[in-house]
Amino acid sequence: MKAAKTTPDFEQPTLAAPLDRALEAAALKDGVAPSDAVRVTWRAIVLGLLLCVGLAALNAWIETVANVHFLGGVHLPLGAVFVLGALILGVNGVLKAARRVPLVPRPFSAAELLTIYAMLLFAAIVSTPGTETFFLTVGAGLFYFATRENRWAETFYSHVPPHFAPGWDGVRYQREVIEGLYTGGISFADVPWHAWMPMLISWSVFLFGCYATLFFASLLLRRQWIENEALTFPLIELPLRMVDVDERDSHPPARAFWSDRTLWAGAALAFTLHLLRGMSNFYPDWPIMASFQGNAFGLQMTEGPWRALGTLQGEYFLGAIGVAYLLTRELSGSMWMFFWIMQFQLVAAEMLGFPVATLPKDNSQGRPLFITYQSIGGWAMLAVLLLWTARGHLKMMFRAAWNPRSALPNPHSNEPFSPRVAVVGFGLSLLGLLAWCWFAGMNPLIAGLFLAVYVMASIVLARLVVEGGFIFPQLPFSPLDWMTGGLLGASVIGTGDLTRLGFLQTVLFSDARTNLLPAWLHTLKIAHAQSFSPRDTRRLMLAGFAAVVLSLAVTIGVTLTALYRNGALTAYSWFTTKGPPGTWNGTATMIRTNAALDPLNWSWFAIGAGVVWGIMALRSRLLWFSLHPLGYIVATGYPIRRLWLSFFLGWLVKTLVLKYGGSDSAQRLRPFMIGLILGNALAMVFWMIAGYFLGGQIQYWPA
Repeated sequence: MKAAKTTPDFEQPTLAAPLDRALEAAALKDGVAPSDAVRVTWRAIVLGLLLCVGLAALNAWIETVANVHFLGGVHLPLGAVFVLGALILGVNGVLKAARRVPLVPRPFSAAELLTIYAMLLFAAIVSTPGTETFFLTVGAGLFYFATRENRWAETFYSHVPPHFAPGWDGVRYQREVIEGLYTGGISFADVPWHAWMPMLISWSVFLFGCYATLFFASLLLRRQWIENEALTFPLIELPLRMVDVDERDSHPPARAFWSDRTLWAGAALAFTLHLLRGMSNFYPDWPIMASFQGNAFGLQMTEGPWRALGTLQGEYFLGAIGVAYLLTRELSGSMWMFFWIMQFQLVAAEMLGFPVATLPKDNSQGRPLFITYQSIGGWAMLAVLLLWTARGHLKMMFRAAWNPRSALPNPHSNEPFSPRVAVVGFGLSLLGLLAWCWFAGMNPLIAGLFLAVYVMASIVLARLVVEGGFIFPQLPFSPLDWMTGGLLGASVIGTGDLTRLGFLQTVLFSDARTNLLPAWLHTLKIAHAQSFSPRDTRRLMLAGFAAVVLSLAVTIGVTLTALYRNGALTAYSWFTTKGPPGTWNGTATMIRTNAALDPLNWSWFAIGAGVVWGIMALRSRLLWFSLHPLGYIVATGYPIRRLWLSFFLGWLVKTLVLKYGGSDSAQRLRPFMIGLILGNALAMVFWMIAGYFLGGQIQYWPA
């Protein structure tokens, strides 16, 4: 299968080349070697780690306690963008003005600022409650919400390992440990850390194994996606543009970017609309136009067959419109087109005499199985095709890992880590995860299948982010639904493994928007755009891993302190009172109904896989074919329900500008769209802070 074409509607600006020329000219003017202008320095790493502590603690606290979201938790984190802007305009502005004052440190270079941004990206993602930190509440919730009616005790307790839940010895749990977490009123000094420590150590080992697996996977995919296919990485265009430099100065801010009137027009529009909406939210007497009261519309369909659509809802988010504009039209158009194609499948089912309300549903998402298995087939096929497209590169990596002298000259001489490190590291990380699962009492074959699904899903999630600009991608299916209804059946897996996999599925898949593979690839793209040497790229990646380790430790401490102090019953409900019961209700249903293989599921799986294969085949052979498989695989998920209108508006604006103004006009409008993203981010951070102190929250993109 040939690689899908990536030709954009008009030529994308190259971010690296102009920046390299400016850096070299400015560096020579300042009397330093050009390589010094693009170094990853120790002062940037140390400052980045300190800022990671602050951002991780703040994000974990305000999300858990105040229900104020998206300072982190997405792949364009508002907290990281805000800190980057403050460093550029505030710190660097002062340092540049005081450059001739003795003992004043030199301003931060673009490379240093992007080092800090990359580290903050990891801190913002890792510290997000309700994602991979679910291990803190899913075990406690199993005990706290168990009743005679749901029969969780007799179904699950005997299969839960001692290190899977706090205060649990395999036979009974410590009531004060669990109830204190939910009722609150316990100070930091009185938190039963001793009861949590075995579980925290065990799950930290598991998560570090996952992070390492994705770290090495990004090294294996780096050259293929960044150099060979030259993916656009739309979500890092804003931070890359923010650190632009002038030809006469090697330190941001640059007048060319920060004085761009088109940029500030977009930023002012986004900030003003959110300012008006926020004032109206907190002060009802504030005068505001009716159209500014919200950003959504809805139509309730009540007559058949259109009632299968339920409520037709559309929401516009200015920042998401800006991101959609940065994509190619084939991508942004496919996102909203396939969403509606999937919706009309429900109408077709109703017309054929299969009411949607009576169709069998999956256990986790509650969607009709014929929709769910199409999604599973599409995701599986896309993962296979992505690996097939990269087969030449991966073959060279494995050959070089086996025999480093097999190819001269070495095509991997600019890799940050040797092919042997990447290949062996990836294999050992997976083996470590498999050993952890075996130690927890799982069947190694079943655990291996589950981990294979995790790697497959991570690759597709990463593609959605780095090519499709999806800020918070999620899976539209549950791996356990697939394994019970499409691969093995509940009886083959067994109650014990279903129980233990229920923990793993909640941690890794319940909210996969914080999967770290896209962040590792964003970091590698930053290094490539800045022309980092292999040594500096390696240092940047290791700094990112240090940020992950530190941020996870801070997040665990802050989250448990917040829950024991304020009580999980009044905290972020998805993380504490909705997600854990949902996990165990779904798993109990699989066990009690003895979910078995259904040949019809395989039919829908084959249809989904065939659609993705067909799209890729047509894209590689027909230049005019404009549909993209990424649109198909996200068409049934929650994120596209929130973002389809934004993708449509971004696609529509770009289409009209190209049609009536040409590519030059489309390029001139690009800073305006970047300004929408920047203004949206600034406004949301402002109202997050205001909401925290005023006791309210405003739902903005991407909330």
